[in-house]
Amino acid sequence: MGSSDSILAGIGATVLAVALAVCGFAFCCMPPTTNWLASSMSLGEESPYTHDQLVQLADVTRTYTVDQRSLGDDPVQAVANATLTCAREASAKGSPKADLWNAQAKAVLDESAADASPDVTMEKLAQVSDRYALDSAAMTHLDDCYRAITGVSSWLGMIGVAALLVAILLFVRKQFAALAFMLRVGPVFLVVVLGILGLWAVIDFNGLFAVFHSFFFEDGTWTFPADSLLISMYPLTFWQGMAGVWAAGAIGLGVLCFVGGCAASWRAKQQAAELAAEAARAAKKSKKGKKNRG
Repeated sequence: MGSSDSILAGIGATVLAVALAVCGFAFCCMPPTTNWLASSMSLGEESPYTHDQLVQLADVTRTYTVDQRSLGDDPVQAVANATLTCAREASAKGSPKADLWNAQAKAVLDESAADASPDVTMEKLAQVSDRYALDSAAMTHLDDCYRAITGVSSWLGMIGVAALLVAILLFVRKQFAALAFMLRVGPVFLVVVLGILGLWAVIDFNGLFAVFHSFFFEDGTWTFPADSLLISMYPLTFWQGMAGVWAAGAIGLGVLCFVGGCAASWRAKQQAAELAAEAARAAKKSKKGKKNRG
């Protein structure tokens, strides 16, 4: 590799590692991921909602957090409507959760039958207890998450494009050794970083979780009571599972890149052998020409 190609390969390996992490995060944002983890982790035992209702609400709030436009012109009302529908079902006579709804919460639901503003009713219900509905603080946090995701997604997308462009440039220039370096070192660098974070998570997941959130949210805006609806939908085990999906997705794609790097390394060895053979033929031809002239 020339010096310029070495620099390009180093840059490519770095942006590839970041791009793989971004792809892992993209797996976390997919609807099936939330549904699967919520089905496995959502806390329905002591919640006034059934397990299935918590999963349903987790799906709706995921959409609100990641892709609000798909909820229509007023995504807040869509979340409120889904919450109130589940609330009326859970508090209805004969429901397995009916005993967990107090008279005040049921009165709010009864009085709101003709209310044209579901978000107002949801807030009133949350004021009785945030076990029953998402209060303004919870909705604000979801809005903060949405802004964080949409705000960095374009920049992260550009990192992925940069990694792809560097790989294409090296391939077109037939710099297979540099391409092999990029495709193998990038995933290794990612695995090292994930290994450090994984060890941190094993030792103190709450601490890692807090540090991660401190980069995106103000202190006090992302903590909620353990029995609140938001935490019942998304308990700590949910986020531990999400971290696992993130790591597995990033590493899985990294393995594919590493295999591609091995293929590029094999091609680089072939290329070196071809150049060596060509140089040997040229030297032999030159030696023969000098002998004939002599």
